Amino acid sequence: MSFFESLRLAIALGLSLFLVLLRFDSDRIVRSDYFRYRSTWLGPASYYALVVVFAVGIAFILPDGRRQLFLTGGDPDVALPIMLLFVAVALINAAALAWLRYGGILPLPSQLLPDRVVGALMNAVAEEIQFRSIVFGMLIFAGMPTGWALVVQALVYGLAHRRLWQERDWYFLAGSVILGYAAGLATLHSGSVIPAIVGHFAVSMAFFAFAGGRLRQRPI
Repeated sequence: MSFFESLRLAIALGLSLFLVLLRFDSDRIVRSDYFRYRSTWLGPASYYALVVVFAVGIAFILPDGRRQLFLTGGDPDVALPIMLLFVAVALINAAALAWLRYGGILPLPSQLLPDRVVGALMNAVAEEIQFRSIVFGMLIFAGMPTGWALVVQALVYGLAHRRLWQERDWYFLAGSVILGYAAGLATLHSGSVIPAIVGHFAVSMAFFAFAGGRLRQRPI
């Protein structure tokens, strides 16, 4: 490997590590003093824009980076069934949780709909790029067996949601690891991160839609 190729790889690894650390500290960054007295959307928008910019940079630096990081359209014949299955599971899971937690489905108030849709979409795009595209793609690029890479990226994704240990309950913590693994499988088999983004968005919106827009309620 030439010096130039080694430098490219080192930069790509450094940016990947930065993206992971960025997710672990995202809440503090978004709510920092710098954004406190500015528009409420500026902090989250800046964070999400930063994720996209760094992901584009990593894909540009790596050889065949778009394919390596699953940033292509993938196989439509495989992607569509995966997305439909993801949506179906999301709806069933959210309905079951609503009945278990509230004794019934609590419709999402219409005034909360725009905020929840935008938030769920931006979060799905950012997290799938960070973990299924960058982390999973870089682990495979580094030579880790695919099965281990799936498990590692799911566990790291679960650790990134460590705040759920105190704000919610075991269901959401375990669910984040399961979601990470399922999204990794969807990305691997479709060759694209798009099905994982759609599935992640479906999971978030289903929870919001069936739980009245609220997730931090009494434990199951």
